[in-house]
Amino acid sequence: MMRCLLFAVAAILILNAASAAASVAVQSAIRNPKSEIPPPTASDTVWQRFIVRSPATGKIERFWVGHAKGLDPAARHGVVYFLPGLLDTENHWKQALDPHLGRFNLIAVCPSVGGATWFMNSPAHDWMRWGNYLTDELRPFVESNFPASREKGQRGIAGISAGAHGALYHALRTPDLYASVSLLSGALDLPAYAGQVGLDYWIGPRTPEMMPLYAERSTLRLLAALETPPPFALLLDTADKDGALPQMQILRQILDARRIPYAWHEGRGAHNWAYWSSRAADHLAWHAERFAENRRDARYTDQTPAPPALSGVEGAGPALEILTGYPDVTLSDEALARLRAPLAVESPRMSPRLTGANPRDPQSLAVAGIPAGGSPIPLESDPEKPVPFTAPLTARGYEPVLAVYRLTLTLSTPVAEAGTVTLATTLCNGRSQYLLTVPAVALPVPAGAPPRNAALRVRLAVELKAPDPLRGGIVCALQVFGEDGRPVGEPVVGKARPGTPGLDFWPLGPQAQAQCALALPADGPLRYAALLDARLEEEPRPPP
Repeated sequence: MMRCLLFAVAAILILNAASAAASVAVQSAIRNPKSEIPPPTASDTVWQRFIVRSPATGKIERFWVGHAKGLDPAARHGVVYFLPGLLDTENHWKQALDPHLGRFNLIAVCPSVGGATWFMNSPAHDWMRWGNYLTDELRPFVESNFPASREKGQRGIAGISAGAHGALYHALRTPDLYASVSLLSGALDLPAYAGQVGLDYWIGPRTPEMMPLYAERSTLRLLAALETPPPFALLLDTADKDGALPQMQILRQILDARRIPYAWHEGRGAHNWAYWSSRAADHLAWHAERFAENRRDARYTDQTPAPPALSGVEGAGPALEILTGYPDVTLSDEALARLRAPLAVESPRMSPRLTGANPRDPQSLAVAGIPAGGSPIPLESDPEKPVPFTAPLTARGYEPVLAVYRLTLTLSTPVAEAGTVTLATTLCNGRSQYLLTVPAVALPVPAGAPPRNAALRVRLAVELKAPDPLRGGIVCALQVFGEDGRPVGEPVVGKARPGTPGLDFWPLGPQAQAQCALALPADGPLRYAALLDARLEEEPRPPP
């Protein structure tokens, strides 16, 4: 009794330390994903990419399946599922494995993030069951369409950061499926991330009422509560300057306290793909060795049956539907009508200083990035000198939304001739993560006596489609207007179609953000111009 009590107290102390360490490590563990995908390398591997509609997640998912070119199609081979980090795509693991996979007789499966779900079923939304997708849809799809073994001893799972949490979570919750589990830089203590990085949507806010839902899904807590050693081999891997290192060390303490065997590797590096790519070959080799040992020793030989959804049982649910591309999304009739409505040239809300929000004007939105004295506009042939400006928009959340904005740019030029300025627009989420690109538009600059200022006018519409952006997509459109306030040409449209990688990041910052840049056409008459100011206003919805 006393020994059990002492262990319970030790476990509580360890988990409290894990929460504190994870809280400190959040910002470094949830990193900026830009420019971290390793360049592709020629290899002896074959990859197939699938875009599927998942009944379990209620939306479109993506994954790669790869293996050596010479893999024997008549045999049954081991399979490893590689879960990426929260800000990654299915391409990250694929490209890290590609130079090495051809040396191993196994199959690699690289799924996408799945809408920042942390690779679990959502207790807040019945339609999102990513765990069921992995277990009941993706696994049997691979085992039915590739020469993959259905034995537990020939099935492994690996993960990075949040994907490491997902890998260990599913190995613990479905102990009959995986015989080898490898973790890289695991973000393992879920309560430490409560209410942020998408978990506020999939589980709930950081409140006393919600914290039990986080605790019961934390892999550290699940592992500490085990009464017997887990039925799988375990590899822990982290870098010496990794923000998730404290959590991996606490996991190690829990395993040591329970006398659970594991392999440990601590290398030099940080929480990024420079380190993780360097470890890809070793993780492939480790899983291949476990598969060989299990086969040699006849361990974990039970066959995992396909679920009813794929076994032909009458009344069973549907399986994955393979798509040839992403479904299209379009502007609604209301969005198109509001975009093309005549624009009042004189705005009663104009002010001498346009940049930034006007506190007396509830429709005025802040525009950042333009110096107080204005900024020269570069030629298109000089892309290293853009004139960027950014504005957070009011289109946000998960419900269908149509928001229409008026953008007025004040341009100065010493040239008398008429010309054009191109406006390039990218839509991002609230964390500045990419969602979509709107094709560049040409803004007409009228002729006039120099030096002169010209007002360039554009409407911007952002539409979050039904039933929500993750399943319905996002559409962003620009409509250019002339001096007379009439539309010039047709609206130019950019789309984040359902299933595309950008939408995976929407739950991390569910607010639209416009990032724009101006340039002068290289062959136009305007060789010199400067952007003095920008004003962005949300237009109220017209009465019915």
